[in-house]
Amino acid sequence: MSLLSHRFRGMFLGLALSGVSSVALGQSIHFDVTISLDKGPVVGSKLVAGAFGDLPFATLPTDYETGAFVFPGNFGDFEGGPRATDDPGFQAFAGALKGGSRASERDLIGFRAVGILQYWDPVSGVWSDADAGVGVRLYGAVPPAVADAYLLYQLSPSLAPPNAVANYQYYESGTLFTGEGISGPAMAVIDDASSSGAFHAHLDWFIEGNAPVGAYMVTLQLTDSTTIGGKGRYVDSDPFQVLFNYGLDSASYQAAFQSRLSAPVPEPATWAFLLAGFAALSIAARRRPG
Repeated sequence: MSLLSHRFRGMFLGLALSGVSSVALGQSIHFDVTISLDKGPVVGSKLVAGAFGDLPFATLPTDYETGAFVFPGNFGDFEGGPRATDDPGFQAFAGALKGGSRASERDLIGFRAVGILQYWDPVSGVWSDADAGVGVRLYGAVPPAVADAYLLYQLSPSLAPPNAVANYQYYESGTLFTGEGISGPAMAVIDDASSSGAFHAHLDWFIEGNAPVGAYMVTLQLTDSTTIGGKGRYVDSDPFQVLFNYGLDSASYQAAFQSRLSAPVPEPATWAFLLAGFAALSIAARRRPG
């Protein structure tokens, strides 16, 4: 059966740089965290996170504090409203994972949420733990066994496990990153591989609470843990980070991003263009009628 995950949705975003009159820039901005294995789909391989799409750099930016790759993100860049996004997505190309004709043969990959939600204050330029009551929620897919138990409950409650509904609701509520740590499922499903060993999925992110304007950063790993229905064949990936813009103008978001980098990213003019586009999209989302 389906993993109840959100599949690929192409996004064609119109970018407008503030301060540049009479220039409308139409561009497809789409990027994903790629998923591969350092030794191929064999037991003991390590999951590897990379990047694919319209990101304007050949080498992923690296956080100077943690050494982790940093991906950009922008709340307000799709129809979910100014507090939502479904980027970056997750993509494994054909052959990257173990496929097969039967679902039981195919790899299932999920995320592991780690650490705390961090916040960058545009006034002080300082990073800190996010305020109490503020969170970033990621909706992963429900593990297959949990989804099956819930379906059985709907068909025949007396035959279902006693915790079928509670377990389903636990995963359906999403994973919450806060300044105090992780609430809800620390691990959830991203997607399962196709027969060719590929997949492409976009999960939904939301920022919650009385969140001040600024940048927010979360940390993840890729996993195939048996806890969520994976095979437990692979070593978890190194941690990677997503740094989200929430209502900042282009210059401020660039400052937040650059404040975490160990070295300047390649092609700075193009990189600045992309970040400015993110900021313009955020502003446009806030101006849309409710």
